[in-house]
Amino acid sequence: MQGLQNVSGTVGDKAVDAGSWILGAVGALLSWAVLPVYFAFFLMAESKTASNPEALLPFLKPETRRDVVYLVREFVNIIVAFFRGQLVVATLQGLCFAAGFTIIGLKYGFVLGLVFGFLNVIPYLGSIVGLGITLPLAYFQDGGSFQKLILVLVVFTIVQMIEGYVLTPKIMGDRTGLHPVAIIVAVFFWGSALGGIFGMILAIPLTAFLVVFWRLAKEKYIHEVV
Repeated sequence: MQGLQNVSGTVGDKAVDAGSWILGAVGALLSWAVLPVYFAFFLMAESKTASNPEALLPFLKPETRRDVVYLVREFVNIIVAFFRGQLVVATLQGLCFAAGFTIIGLKYGFVLGLVFGFLNVIPYLGSIVGLGITLPLAYFQDGGSFQKLILVLVVFTIVQMIEGYVLTPKIMGDRTGLHPVAIIVAVFFWGSALGGIFGMILAIPLTAFLVVFWRLAKEKYIHEVV
């Protein structure tokens, strides 16, 4: 019996060490992966005012060229607003994770919560990675148990509900001009249409762009026909 306890303790320690190493590696890789994306979008946002994109489309009629440039600029603005809004959402989500993990007594809970929030700059990535790390940790840590594992699942469920029904609709609505209810519907629609998480990630930029396109078409073309 004593031998089994020693083996169990050794396995638990190795699981915690492995989880910490994986977390560090994932965090480092994503830090380098995410930064270029942000810089690209911010540079596009800043440079678009100084450049003359209409000069790149000399083969189009002047009116058509203006419409195309307008749509491209609006799309860039929407993408930049989306990523900036996602940064705010991820920060608040990380604080929620940190508070929840600390309350239930998860080891390294505060730091892990903040890290998972940062990873959610890429929507849902932090939650997926977080479940893979915190569930074994909750069970194998000192004082860990099946009950603590259930508490971790409860924290994830509550935080995801706060993010999905409060943070994202409100913050992204303010940034992109979409109504909070429209954002919730768009996430479910595009998630089903494009297959799961990929569609949910693209839901807000796609919907905002389609709204801009519809307004332009309605004002310039449909109105003229009617």
